[in-house]
Amino acid sequence: MSRETGLELVATNDIHYTFAEDEKPHDILLCIQTGKKVADTDRMRYEGGQYYCKSEDEMRALFPYAPQAIENTHKIAERCNVEIEFGVTKLPKYEVPQGFDSWSYLNHLCREGFKTRYPEDDGTLMKRLEYELDVIKSMGYVDYFLIVWDFINYARSRDIIVGPGRGSAAGSVVSYTLGITNIDPMPYNLLFERFLNPERISMPDIDIDFCYERRQEVIDYVVEKYGKDQVVQIITFGTLAARGVVRDVGRVMDLLCTLRYDSKDDSGGAEYDPG
Repeated sequence: MSRETGLELVATNDIHYTFAEDEKPHDILLCIQTGKKVADTDRMRYEGGQYYCKSEDEMRALFPYAPQAIENTHKIAERCNVEIEFGVTKLPKYEVPQGFDSWSYLNHLCREGFKTRYPEDDGTLMKRLEYELDVIKSMGYVDYFLIVWDFINYARSRDIIVGPGRGSAAGSVVSYTLGITNIDPMPYNLLFERFLNPERISMPDIDIDFCYERRQEVIDYVVEKYGKDQVVQIITFGTLAARGVVRDVGRVMDLLCTLRYDSKDDSGGAEYDPG
């Protein structure tokens, strides 16, 4: 078909684990994921043990009749050149109205919102607001808050339902005065430091719920405003803790085992008691 159409071939291998010796652990993990046991006959499995990252020599041995396909694979690999700089926070720049910079505009929005949220403040809550703003500025997250405020404001202006706020962001007066959250942290003594803490540098984590039927409109707005190459959706990868692994692997392999902890053991060790 390639010869008839003139379309080039590319040789690839279906990869589910890195090394050939990972076949059995991968099979056990598959059982854990699907709720099956290794001994089950009617379960999903990858037969043959060939689903690893093969070397160039192995691939050439598999496709001796199509050397050009191997060369094409190499050409594609040569085009892939991605460098990821870790440990550096990179945020888009929010375009503020004329006459403001990011810092003055964030202060402006917060103080306007403050008038509505806390009209009877005696100055106590204003000190809390100023403290939070100083922390946000010192940690370099001024534009972050403006960006989040902007797309939440967009959603509300289009009558897209937005949740009242969840998680540690509900402890922030800045979030409340900006309208990012609709939960007043003061009556509940919620701590801002659980949200942002200068002694524990991490990105702010603001959980936002949008109407599931119209959430794509918000995503489209952000993509259009900041550029397709600046916006991504992420996934969370779960990991298995050591104790859970022992339990799950024992279950799928039909091995009954008990981890017995000895409270008298100062080392905090555990005995493995096969049943």
